[in-house]
Amino acid sequence: MAKKILRRLQKIGNSSYAIVLPKNWIKDLKLEKSDPLTVELEGSKLSIYPSQKVSEKEELEYTIKVSEDESVSLIIRMFISAYLLGARSIKVEAKEKKLPATLKDELKKYAKDIMIGIEVVEESLESITFQELVSWPSMNLFGLIRRMHTIALNMVKDSYSALINDDEDIRESVVSSDTEVDKFYFYGIRVLNEVVYNKDMLQSFGLTKDVHILISKSLLKNIERIADHAVSIASIRGFNISESDRKKLQNLYEKVLSVFEKSYEALVSQDKFKANEIIDYVQEIRKEMENYASIPQNIIEHFERIAEYTSDIAENIIDYSVSNEILKY
Repeated sequence: MAKKILRRLQKIGNSSYAIVLPKNWIKDLKLEKSDPLTVELEGSKLSIYPSQKVSEKEELEYTIKVSEDESVSLIIRMFISAYLLGARSIKVEAKEKKLPATLKDELKKYAKDIMIGIEVVEESLESITFQELVSWPSMNLFGLIRRMHTIALNMVKDSYSALINDDEDIRESVVSSDTEVDKFYFYGIRVLNEVVYNKDMLQSFGLTKDVHILISKSLLKNIERIADHAVSIASIRGFNISESDRKKLQNLYEKVLSVFEKSYEALVSQDKFKANEIIDYVQEIRKEMENYASIPQNIIEHFERIAEYTSDIAENIIDYSVSNEILKY
């Protein structure tokens, strides 16, 4: 038989309300402080029920068994895949004999370079176990995306400086920043996959509809690709062109940088009109590409790709806006 109790709403601050639940109900449901609860409004009916605890899912422990002739690249890809799919514990163990030390070192490198909160908790001759030591934070996914965008924007600026001045220190800084972008990218994908497993977490990460998961993945990828092209530009050494071509390149750089900066403004405000202006501006940049034929095309192609991925970011912003207007779920 269902239990019912009368409770009065209590006002918290200027915009929130709370209710107090009986202590014995909390004990019966085996809930603890900070456990997530889903609050659902359907018509005039308000329901509150416990959200699924991700830590209790058995599939979040994953073991990779390695034979002597196993492809190292396959093991690395499986390791990364397990991380992206939300595994809390990843064990890599030898089927026979011992696990190669070189493989362990590779796994540790990837865990350090592209994973957040994953550390080695156990290591022996036969195996190595990685575990998530930092639980999911209470974070807004758009905060992570904006942070990625800011880093990538600075990378584009620094990559041009490294190219023109042939500066090794700036070049190394761009590469280091790319590692941070990669970490945020993989972590963002991990978070979005977690939301796929548990839709109760959707709004806690700043999303309101299922389709936002797909749009967010595309947005993360577009920013990550821009960062990669910034690294490619910074990696070009011994750059030497005429003064007239240098001015042309400066002009292209300023236009691409400007449109990428504008995409941040549109992203923060979720402004579809600004996003549409960005797409139109990128189309104008494309039409001007023949003016840069005298400049080494490997450089021009990188700036062109940054502009195109910026246009894709603007498309993502429009997708968010339209989905909010026409889709119920």
